[in-house]
Amino acid sequence: MRHFTIIGAGLGAADGLTGEARAALLAAERVFGTRRLAEQLSELREIECCPFSALAERARESGAERAAVLVSGDPGFFSAAQALRQALLPCGEVETLCGVSSLQAFCARLGARWDDALFVSLHGRAGSLLGAASYHKKVFALTGGERRADALCRELARAGLGEIPVALGKNLGGADERIFRGTAAQAAVLECGDLAVLLVQNPHPAEPSRALFDCDFVRGNVPMTKQEIRWTAAALLSPQPEGVVYDIGAGTGSVAIELGRRAYRGTVFAIERKPEALTLIEQNRRALGGFNVLPVEGRAPEALEPLPAPDVVFIGGSGGNLCEILRLLHGKNPAARVVISAITLETLGEARRALRECGFEGVEVCQLASARGKTVGGCTMMAANNPVFLISGGGQHRA
Repeated sequence: MRHFTIIGAGLGAADGLTGEARAALLAAERVFGTRRLAEQLSELREIECCPFSALAERARESGAERAAVLVSGDPGFFSAAQALRQALLPCGEVETLCGVSSLQAFCARLGARWDDALFVSLHGRAGSLLGAASYHKKVFALTGGERRADALCRELARAGLGEIPVALGKNLGGADERIFRGTAAQAAVLECGDLAVLLVQNPHPAEPSRALFDCDFVRGNVPMTKQEIRWTAAALLSPQPEGVVYDIGAGTGSVAIELGRRAYRGTVFAIERKPEALTLIEQNRRALGGFNVLPVEGRAPEALEPLPAPDVVFIGGSGGNLCEILRLLHGKNPAARVVISAITLETLGEARRALRECGFEGVEVCQLASARGKTVGGCTMMAANNPVFLISGGGQHRA
């Protein structure tokens, strides 16, 4: 039976291979790898170059009884090695050998531990470094492509996290390896290629598991969705950790910040047209550590057009444009889940009708009526809040 070995090449330097990996590399009849790895390991033996996407095919078609395929880093750490394994298994036995990951190598160079960090890959993957850095003390990120390390640091700086410490490693293991330590704002002006990693530390992250109460927010004269409604709406939407979220008619930003804690590796766009409300959103997001909540000035639906497609949407105010907003949302993502709040029967009826007309399935209505205790003359009297309707549709049907 043919035998294939997937070798974790670590940073790609010959002296960085494990003894097991080196032995397997030398014992294989034929070895395949990308150009970078082939050039870096050429001192050990001849390695046949091909694009990563062709590695499995070349190994299968080689006819070698013992073939090896090189992958950078460690096969178990944000690697495509599993896809290679599945492609090779029909042709024989597949063995996987570990390598030193960029995480391990970088933290060793820094003299830092890594078992207390959140690990994210933003190289061709969804997710937000803003969210990760808002709610975790330490974040390690693989970067590249459109999500280069310098661009990510500019995002941190624009959002208000420019002064947090970061370490940036470029071309680890290469002759031109560079390590930078400073603030996110300082790293934002560096030039980085695809081979860069980031270690971001936030000394004062927000605690996403802590409930947010009305008293936590600065309100001014802007209406705010009450905490009981906010909590229920967030549960009905249930955004994924790396989701893209809209809060349309965001007011004080209370719902946006609540959702930002659930989408703790994603991004929340708080769309609002009133200047006073935008000021409050900015104050509240900074005070409560919700740096993955990004205020967007403008009127919906026009303000939504340049934004990435949403996964979930809360509509607290539509400015009379509910149908237009829902049509645009459905066009951006037909699978998006939407929750609309309403305090009048007329808005309730309009929301139900508009959701159905715009293609959102599984329309449901939830009516909440809460009361809070007040001390009056030594006794507790219950004071009722106005009842609120939450109309939901689209996404995963909850019934």
